Amino acid sequence: MKGLRDLLIIGLVFMTTILYAQGQPRLELDIQNVKLNMTDEEASGESEIVYTPGDTVQFTILAKNTGTAVMLNPEIVDPIPEGLEYLTNSVTGENCEIFFSIDDGSQYAEWPILVLVDNGQGTQVGQQATPDQVTHIKWVINDQIPAGGEKTLSFQAVVK
Repeated sequence: MKGLRDLLIIGLVFMTTILYAQGQPRLELDIQNVKLNMTDEEASGESEIVYTPGDTVQFTILAKNTGTAVMLNPEIVDPIPEGLEYLTNSVTGENCEIFFSIDDGSQYAEWPILVLVDNGQGTQVGQQATPDQVTHIKWVINDQIPAGGEKTLSFQAVVK
């Protein structure tokens, strides 16, 4: 019996060593935003960047695997910042499925999202959600990110 127990312990230690030797992926996000319609003074740094209604902001998300193992099919979720409205058809992400939420990230669907609204006669009818209803964007990367690798995702929003 003692020999079997020792053999099981050795096997467990061996399996644990293999698991730890494979490393772990680690996702780090770097999110940058740039006002796309800057004035010449803002672009040159002569004046502070001021956001006013109608300005367009480009958000770029760099998803980096800073771990030591391959990351498979990560999901990245980013909320639309307060005071901004998602700009339709502006989202990008290579080898990604892209989903949108209009309920603070509880549920996601592809665009356009259909919502039920009352038609004023007591009947619920389907209506397309509007860009100002989008609260979150989710990218499901249908790829792997190797250790040290990265993926670039982006979207634009307009200042309300």
